[in-house]
Amino acid sequence: MKKFLWVSTYIVGLAMTVGVLLAIWLHFYPSRGNVALYLTSGVQFALIPALTAIVIFAGLRRWVMLAVAFLASAALVYTQVPLLVPADAPDGERFRVVSANLLFGGADIDALEQIVASADADLVSLQEVTPQALQRIRNGTIPRQLPHEFAEPAAYATGTALFSRKPLTDTSVVPDTALRNLQARTDLPGAPGTQVFAMHPAAPLWSNKDHWFHDMGVLAGHLAALPQGRVLAIGDFNSTWNHATYRKLLTNGLADGTDLAGAGYLPTYPTDKQIGNHPLVAIDRIIVRGFVTTLMDTHHLPGSDHRALVVSLVAS
Repeated sequence: MKKFLWVSTYIVGLAMTVGVLLAIWLHFYPSRGNVALYLTSGVQFALIPALTAIVIFAGLRRWVMLAVAFLASAALVYTQVPLLVPADAPDGERFRVVSANLLFGGADIDALEQIVASADADLVSLQEVTPQALQRIRNGTIPRQLPHEFAEPAAYATGTALFSRKPLTDTSVVPDTALRNLQARTDLPGAPGTQVFAMHPAAPLWSNKDHWFHDMGVLAGHLAALPQGRVLAIGDFNSTWNHATYRKLLTNGLADGTDLAGAGYLPTYPTDKQIGNHPLVAIDRIIVRGFVTTLMDTHHLPGSDHRALVVSLVAS
């Protein structure tokens, strides 16, 4: 029995180590398979088997395997460290932006108004904006705080909208994406003429992930071709830091906001499943150039399957 327990524990340690190595591979390799795409969203959870493997091999005094497990764990930690170390923020006026997915327009607009008002937001990006939801928003308090609007409402998940404290100019829809991704220019505190985006690439659905790859490729090319100047792109990216395809957006001086803020693991989705308001993946994100994100937080939005994202920034 003692030998059986020893062997069983050793096998568990091996399995944990293999899982960690798989997580590292998923982080760096732009996988196209359904299973790999979904598993990549949970790479950060592999830190649990990483620690388990170290404890097991240390307890069994398997020094070679302990070294392997330790090195694999260190490599995994390396992939997540950028999200934990904040960048130095310059002096300047802080301001806030908000992103919210309305789940086919069915989110609680009163709750959204409270989130926007509490944040005193200068810019709001909304996804899955239906014509009916847009009308409810127009009839509420958000336009009083943010009177300038650029909206492309549509049925189901397609529609998107931007609301701004200052005028939105040079408005356009990013061409050739399945969902509406909006682009405009506005003045933000300390950052006149900022190019702003309300982002919502297609989701990598199990039955049809090709639209996600297409949209992410289009957006990567679009962002890479932007002229110099400040950029703020916020929304539901339907991808996480661990997706190599997402990190391909981070060119041309663009940086991930969670990375800059050192906000760590900030899950926003899903909130409509049996687990309730306990999201597992961080797919609502912000990408910036010419700004430093200083604080990121999420808020429950009834009627949505996402938590709303609130970000504080300062121009750099």
